[in-house]
Amino acid sequence: MSWVAVSPRTPNQASSPALGANRRAVVIGVPALVALAYALGHLNWYLGTPLGRVPVLDEHENLYLAAQIYGGHLPHEPLYRAPGYALLLAGARAAGVPASGLFAAALLIGALLHSIGAGLVASISDRWFGIGAGVLAGMLFALDPVLVHYATQALDSTFSMTLFLAGLAFLSAAVKVPGRTGFWAGAGMCWAAATLVRPNYLLVWLALPVLALFQPLAAAARVRMAAVALASALLFVASAAWQRSATGTAAFLPWQGAYNLWASNRPGANGRYYSQRVSLPPELARLNPARAESIILYSKETNGGPTDIASMNTHWRQRFTDEVSAHPLAWARLMAKKAYALLNNWEQYNNKTYAFHKALSPWLRWNPLCWGVLLILGVAGGARLLAENPRAGAALAVVTAACTASIILFFVSARFRLPLVGINAALAGGALASPRFWQNWAPGRKAALAACAALAALLAFSNFGNVSDPATFVQDHVLLARAAYTVGDDEMALAEARAALQLQPRHPDALAIERAASAPMPPKGSTP
Repeated sequence: MSWVAVSPRTPNQASSPALGANRRAVVIGVPALVALAYALGHLNWYLGTPLGRVPVLDEHENLYLAAQIYGGHLPHEPLYRAPGYALLLAGARAAGVPASGLFAAALLIGALLHSIGAGLVASISDRWFGIGAGVLAGMLFALDPVLVHYATQALDSTFSMTLFLAGLAFLSAAVKVPGRTGFWAGAGMCWAAATLVRPNYLLVWLALPVLALFQPLAAAARVRMAAVALASALLFVASAAWQRSATGTAAFLPWQGAYNLWASNRPGANGRYYSQRVSLPPELARLNPARAESIILYSKETNGGPTDIASMNTHWRQRFTDEVSAHPLAWARLMAKKAYALLNNWEQYNNKTYAFHKALSPWLRWNPLCWGVLLILGVAGGARLLAENPRAGAALAVVTAACTASIILFFVSARFRLPLVGINAALAGGALASPRFWQNWAPGRKAALAACAALAALLAFSNFGNVSDPATFVQDHVLLARAAYTVGDDEMALAEARAALQLQPRHPDALAIERAASAPMPPKGSTP
């Protein structure tokens, strides 16, 4: 006869609200604190580097848009970028952050958002698999160097991913208790807000009412939950109304999407990251090369046709549909290449090549945690979720498919797949918490799981088609050289410009920085 010794407890102690609150505090709080400490450690180093002191590329554009919003002088034209992140930064200005300190504040906000994301992932995994899985999942998210790298930049990716994870936390609760309208409303609001920060979450938002219609409820209740989820469209209405008052145009989606859709799917596109095709003067390249290029190419292709934004977007959408319908097999091959790059461990270039900048950071370079590890563990955790909670597993599969489709349709650059990192981290907690969950499975199911894990490993750690091409390192050297020159570090600027020229001897920006950084200083008191 077996027995288990237990300590005396008061009646209903297991369901005590205080115990539940303490348990949840541990599950969420520990990973969140670790995430914040790790991000702040890296940020403390990063703020002392040229790139931590000078906003570049998308960072510069985000800060510029925030300044326009805060100052109330947006141009009277449709917004090129989604305004959600710039609104957050404008809110920081309204809260008292000076213009000179907004860049540093944006990086600090990113570190805080990374901490919140770790807590959300822990909460999601806890709901799926239990407390041990929750803590492990949160720690994996907290210590992922890719997430820390992007969190400590003035980019919209971490903010939008945090909103996505908040919506996923609501959805996991809604699937568990499908009749609770608050959960569906919360998921809808979070995913609508995420869409206003990064429009690629629109497909995820659209999937929510569909999921509500398949819950085990009476028909009327299912329709009611779907309607509750769709009520979050009021955020889009509010955004369109604000944009109309601020810019004269009512819209909730930015106008950059049409050209990006064509640029990422045109003949010759690599689909992994944006590749500039037109040589631009420095003043246009620094603002937004894709925007300038879309206008220049449109003018050439239409022989000076109508230059309004609606006409340009119609043109690029038509180019995309014509190309796909005329060459479906070529487009399918491009989609396959994108899918492989999406699943590969190499973090594809998007303004800053992750591998290049990871090697520079004393806080990130030692960390072996990567996409490939999380993908393999995520496959295992997904198998466990489908076996133990098919309804939650099916809902997550729909959300993951919507995320993946949104990414593959455009570019599969490193920071665009961050929501999939969060999903894999939550699933990985379930795999690590019970590593032998498959022990009692039938041999066929075990073999299928082993095959899926092996395939994930092959796709993640192979290099077919030179998918991990470091050719973009030249851009990172130039970027660092320009930032160093801006802050007055001519020695670093010269070294980085020359490193870029070793990779690409005639790089125009590198040549210009080399000349400027090596020029003799003017005599004291002379006019520059």
